[in-house]
Formats: sequence, C-alpha cells, structure tokens
Amino acid sequence: MARNENPIEKQESLGYVVKVQQVIDFIVLSELQGGQLYAKELEQRIILALGGSVGVNDGYLSQRLKTLAEQGHVTRKWEGDNRYNRFYQITDAGMDYFKGLMRELPDRVKRAQQVYNRFETYINKYGKMNLS
Repeated sequence: MARNENPIEKQESLGYVVKVQQVIDFIVLSELQGGQLYAKELEQRIILALGGSVGVNDGYLSQRLKTLAEQGHVTRKWEGDNRYNRFYQITDAGMDYFKGLMRELPDRVKRAQQVYNRFETYINKYGKMNLS
C-alpha cells in the first residue's frame, strides 16, 4: 500500500463533539433554575427534554449529580435519614457553569448534527447489504 502523501488533518476528535455529561449537566442545571428538585424529578425531566423515550442510566445520573455537588455547581440535601431522596438546588457557581455551556454547546450541537448526518449517509451506503 502506498504512503498517503496528502493526509487529511482532523480538526477535533469525535469524542469532543458533544459529551453525554454536558448534555446531562445542561438539562439538570436548566431545570434547577426553576427551584429545587429531587433526583427522580430530574430524571423525568431529562427524559422529557430528550423526546420522551431516551433517558439516562440511574447510576450515571447519580454520579453526575454527585460530581456537580462536589464541584460546587449544585447543593444537595435530604430530610432526616433518607439520603436516597436527595433534592438539588443550583448555586451561583452552577449558574456560571451553565452560562459557559450556553456559550459552548450550540456550536458543538451543530457539529454533532453534521457528524451524525454524514454517518447516516455512510450507513445508508451499505443499507442494501444482505445481513442474513
């Protein structure tokens, strides 16, 4: 095989386009702007925000909420001994993080749509292949 004399330079990696954690963080922080919510309420709002059929793994959401709390973007509280029924509230630092996501995500989402459209075209190129 001949050496490629004109390699194509990538501008960014696929994993950089839009990260799941940014999608979750954005939805969580946007929903918390209306007031404090329980984790289960946040989970339901994520499902609704993503069209009603796509959600997030419980363990992953719990980890993101914990990370957001550790980073100071949200506070988490619970009543009595019921640590499984935590509610969350956005902080000033969380609002700053949210504003940063607002500046960054529209371009990333546009890029992700382009990537997925091209990938769909690529898949369709092989769509008539006999898979049995």
